[in-house]
Amino acid sequence: MQRWMVLGLMVIAFGCGGRSVGQTVHHGPTALPPDEPPPPATTSTAGPSTTAPTPAPAPTAPAGPPAPLAARAGYVVDAGTAPVLAAGHGKAWMTKLATSSHAFIGLIKMAPGAAIPEHQDEADEYVYVLSGGGELTLDGKRHTIGPQSFICMPAGVTVSYQNGDAEMVALQVFAPPGPAAKYDGWQAVGR
Repeated sequence: MQRWMVLGLMVIAFGCGGRSVGQTVHHGPTALPPDEPPPPATTSTAGPSTTAPTPAPAPTAPAGPPAPLAARAGYVVDAGTAPVLAAGHGKAWMTKLATSSHAFIGLIKMAPGAAIPEHQDEADEYVYVLSGGGELTLDGKRHTIGPQSFICMPAGVTVSYQNGDAEMVALQVFAPPGPAAKYDGWQAVGR
């Protein structure tokens, strides 16, 4: 189950195959370029005719292969050996797993009893809790979270978090990646 959630987070964050999430792509022999509307159907307003109306032309595939997507290389990250960053207070750690112009995904760990003060981010944030948990407040409403909790925080929502008595480990996604810049000030630590 956790593997499918991770895959889902990555599709949400990065799209599929380098395309933007939600972009329609047509396939098959009657494919049209994404921005080209289908041709209008032929209709006749004249009275009866002895000749058959001309049917609308069938859509045709664009000439040649589709335009290439932006060249990007795929990669695999071993989160167990990737560099770890620590917050100045020493109660939170971040492993950056991927960053693009569309999103950021990382593995965050928080010490027992650690807290995130009330704040708002300018991007959507998604969190999937792998272990641990605590109390999350979203726009004044409290939620108890734990393993397998999936949290969706739209841009601008007011959020705070109080960790429980165990280390919390979660996958975190920002889309777009702007709020992840806060980790740039964290210090690299050994494993």
